[in-house]
Amino acid sequence: MITTIIVTHHSLAEHLIETAEVIVGQSKNLIGIGISVNEDVEAVRRRLVEMIKDLQKEGRRVLILTDMFGGTPSNISLALYEPEKVEIVSGVNLPIVLKLAVELKDESKSLKEIATEITEYGRKNIFTAAEFLDL
Repeated sequence: MITTIIVTHHSLAEHLIETAEVIVGQSKNLIGIGISVNEDVEAVRRRLVEMIKDLQKEGRRVLILTDMFGGTPSNISLALYEPEKVEIVSGVNLPIVLKLAVELKDESKSLKEIATEITEYGRKNIFTAAEFLDL
């Protein structure tokens, strides 16, 4: 089983999850962590580490999604990478979260396969109006 933790600046993580759940229904495998401007980064890191340990005790693999590469959420998360146990994808968007709501149900895929698929899916869902309208 895979659990996804979305780690973002401010409350973006919670809003992405809320919006996805309006569209596809509630998901027990999505957790949001927002980092506020005044929050102690080390305290957030410790909370994330404990969360991952608890999930791994339950036999879960963890996929961490962050809002932007190089930002605090990404920097904290990248240090927690463990091949086939904890994977990180930076640049989360709503299409990625929606895709995960479907993909997390497929237990046959590896963590790396899911991370690769959602990354490609997220990229494919970014376009300009001119591209869409074929102008």
